[in-house]
Amino acid sequence: MDLPQAVVFDCDGTLADTEPISDRAWADVLSERGYTPTAADARATVGRPYPETFAYFAGRVDLGEPSAFRRALRTRFLERFATELELFEDTVGVLRTLASRGVPIAVASSSSHEHVARVLGRARLTRLVDVVIGSDDVVRHKPHPEPYLQAVGALGADPAASVAVEDTDVGVASALAAGLYTVAVVRGHVPAAELVAADRVVTTLTLDDLEARRWMR
Repeated sequence: MDLPQAVVFDCDGTLADTEPISDRAWADVLSERGYTPTAADARATVGRPYPETFAYFAGRVDLGEPSAFRRALRTRFLERFATELELFEDTVGVLRTLASRGVPIAVASSSSHEHVARVLGRARLTRLVDVVIGSDDVVRHKPHPEPYLQAVGALGADPAASVAVEDTDVGVASALAAGLYTVAVVRGHVPAAELVAADRVVTTLTLDDLEARRWMR
């Protein structure tokens, strides 16, 4: 099987089912401030970095002092993370197989570097991932291509010979703009119809989806 030079995975919603945890943590803290987030709110903020999500909700309700709000949100998220985290075994399995075959691996996320490291630690994947690019490692976030360009650059790989695995339209746009072949996994929080820009859309990730014969020109 011909495999790509490198594979870059998104984290939240792709490797780990953290999107619902994040949504519930935001709902916990927002409800204390008199606002109940809707499904439309969740859709509008999925895949976005914290500053953008904070600004979005700040336009709907008084969030109070920003640093205090962030501390409260972090506390609620970590409480839920400790007991509610679930992994997507299809993606984790593919990542492990790629690592066993010597394919360089990165994770590029709109969450912080610390958060990605925490997820990888819980998933026992830390030693298998060569590069982590978090929101605090870049200037411009997804859908800008910088996270993916920085990831493949750190791996020493050619974007045109690399693959991205994503689960949101924001992430798909970022990876495509960086020149990576992009596989979108439908996880339920983003409709499949909104992922069609990806080169390939699947409901379960397999190693075969990343095979070079599918996409190398």
